[in-house]
Amino acid sequence: MTLTVTSLASGSSGNALLAQAGDDAVLIDCGIALRTVEKLLRYRGIAPETVRAILLTHEHGDHVAGAAALARRYKIPLICNAATHDALAETLAGLAVEVLPVAERACVGVFDVASFRLRHDAADPVGYRVSAGGATLAVAVDLGSWDATTVAGLRDADLLVVEANHDRELLRVGSYPWALQQRICGPLGHLDNMQCGELLSHVCRDRSVDVWLAHLSEQTNRPKTALAGVQRVLQVAGVSQLRLNVLPRRSVNAPGGAPSWHSDARLLQQALF
Repeated sequence: MTLTVTSLASGSSGNALLAQAGDDAVLIDCGIALRTVEKLLRYRGIAPETVRAILLTHEHGDHVAGAAALARRYKIPLICNAATHDALAETLAGLAVEVLPVAERACVGVFDVASFRLRHDAADPVGYRVSAGGATLAVAVDLGSWDATTVAGLRDADLLVVEANHDRELLRVGSYPWALQQRICGPLGHLDNMQCGELLSHVCRDRSVDVWLAHLSEQTNRPKTALAGVQRVLQVAGVSQLRLNVLPRRSVNAPGGAPSWHSDARLLQQALF
């Protein structure tokens, strides 16, 4: 059974990741409009009503904007922790919600799902590990700093989706007010490119791993800048075996218009070495 991961949106204007295995699919966040996510799913041959669950990382709008509408229309259960549920109580009223305590596991169709705590200015933000068919996706976006819990949550995954939100210099000279700059670069804000590289150097020191750099700021980062910044830190740390790609802010309904990863391709790559 192949685990397939597709990015539907990544950034401050919306975030949504799709994981598929066999006939099952789950969404990690749904921060894009209902009509948009419907079109993106159907283009990929997925009827929205067959989505097993929507996993919510935290309550911010760029991660949940379309979640309640999609869940309500197609009777899709939502999964989140208690604090996130409380923060979204009015929005989620009347919907099927499964409360998953932080660091506990759940079976969702063919998927094994576990969460791990992140540092961000939300009620109780988490990352997720989603496993199926012997492969694992690990997601950590919207975090201002990292610790041993973050490293453990990401370690040994086959595909990492990790935030590289901003470049320090672009943030400093940009148009954001000082207070917003301080929030972004604070310990509960967002990782910059160097912090992302440092995190990856601790997670991936001894393994060849696929990495998607996610949640790039439209104002204070660029794809080439993010790649160069992360790679520079990894080079200094002696980590050279990662396959890095930068996620676009919005996917489109066209061939190649949404980045996808397939676990069977990973197994083929491993067999070549």
